[in-house]
Amino acid sequence: MDDHANTVRLIVDVLRAAGVGGVYAASEGVSARHALARQEPDVIFTDWRMPLMDGLELTRSIRQAAVARDPTVPNPAIPVIMVTGHRNASEVEIAREAGVNEFVMKPFTPAALLSRLQAVLTQPRSFIVSANYLGPDRRRKAEISYAGPLRRTSDPDEVVDVVERQAARETISVELEAMRRLIVARGGVDRATLQMTYRVMQHTRFRARQVRDRMLERATDDLLAYAAEVGGMEHCEAEVVEAHLNVLGQILEGDDHDAVGAAKLVRGLEALIRRKRAARQILAA
Repeated sequence: MDDHANTVRLIVDVLRAAGVGGVYAASEGVSARHALARQEPDVIFTDWRMPLMDGLELTRSIRQAAVARDPTVPNPAIPVIMVTGHRNASEVEIAREAGVNEFVMKPFTPAALLSRLQAVLTQPRSFIVSANYLGPDRRRKAEISYAGPLRRTSDPDEVVDVVERQAARETISVELEAMRRLIVARGGVDRATLQMTYRVMQHTRFRARQVRDRMLERATDDLLAYAAEVGGMEHCEAEVVEAHLNVLGQILEGDDHDAVGAAKLVRGLEALIRRKRAARQILAA
């Protein structure tokens, strides 16, 4: 649930593109609360701030059914994933105390959303009922598959281990495939997918640099540089974005040691960008 229609649609499209069957949306917490008994979902995605009943109130009302029986809450332990822009540690702790399982921070990528869904479904937490807390066990292990920018000074600048390199390429591949599926589900590239593609490219460049995959890094650098040149990713032509996603996919699917083949693919992208740049210059003249 989210009071922002574009965010709701984006979440729904990501889930459907990933093959999730029944996806139900509500614009605010009260409607979601009423729909809970009728739909009996496996997971709830909720925004923090919503009219009438916000995400914290919604979560607390669901968890409270564990001690005060409520026929409108079939499962008080249902996983709740909060989609929010709040990054303050104290606010995150407030949400955890309310009984939230996982968080997806805005702006998000398809892989980030789906990884949280996978986490609550495949690694369920024990549900705790106590005098001071109702909700999932909040103890957690370190996340070694993180694919975002550096968060700690201890994070390595480069990873040279073969196993880690392969794991990084697999992480990139999963995120790119999720992005491609979302574009198909939405009927092509639009403003929302372009903005999301920008974040995916940032993640891809970080991982490519960390494992010293020069062709992946060069391809993502080319797209990000072109986006900066034209005034932002939302101004990039769909052909350029889709070509980059396809080439990155081909590089990842090919032989990791085929530097010649990867370089040929990247040169093709750079030629496409030169043609687009020349066409823009002609139009501007």
